[in-house]
Amino acid sequence: MYENLLRLPYFQGMSKKELTAILDKVKLDFSRHQDGEKILRQEDKCDKFVILIQGKLSAKHQTSNNPYTLSEEIEAPYAIEPYSLFGPETHYSRCYTSLGDSSLLSIDKSYFYSDLLRHSIFTMNFLNLISRRAQIQESLSWLDAPSKLEGQIARFVAVRSETLSGSKRLKIKMEQLAQQLGATRLNISRVLNKLQEEGLATLNRGEIHFHRFEELIEKTWEFPTKKQHPQQ
Repeated sequence: MYENLLRLPYFQGMSKKELTAILDKVKLDFSRHQDGEKILRQEDKCDKFVILIQGKLSAKHQTSNNPYTLSEEIEAPYAIEPYSLFGPETHYSRCYTSLGDSSLLSIDKSYFYSDLLRHSIFTMNFLNLISRRAQIQESLSWLDAPSKLEGQIARFVAVRSETLSGSKRLKIKMEQLAQQLGATRLNISRVLNKLQEEGLATLNRGEIHFHRFEELIEKTWEFPTKKQHPQQ
């Protein structure tokens, strides 16, 4: 267990002795989940520090005022919305479902405050990762908008994503995507079919599947994808 925890980004740099001191005080809850099992629901209260330590999750976001959803594959190791522990809105923004078998580590928020943040290495790791995510979001907002429609589609997905890599499934009608981008349905259809021919997307009824989203960004929009994952 020690070796697995020390490989997680939040505990990197700690010695086994320092980690033992944490484990003596902090209650760690480990849980295993089966394929298709819902782990956290959108709008659930975020009252635990939760880390995916093995397997994959689907992270699905949907808002009541938008007629589309975005689902992403999240791979271990990954902390689930640690930024939702703080601030005026402390609820999860996505629904998380296990893809295959997965394992999670959960730490109650009270232990997070009273013990984990007392350790400078953990605090620095936590702040660095939170800051990195904020900086990536800041970079996204200030980059010039892509001139070509395929780049605009990539940007539309990117600004709504938790990460900028891996598998993404956007459930949206072409008419709705055209309206969001100020384009015609014909042009949207033409560009999406081109992306499918290039192996960057698969089109199904009402759904666009981007298999490796980082490749779409690299080919359609100049974005520093080497910095895309705030928890690597």
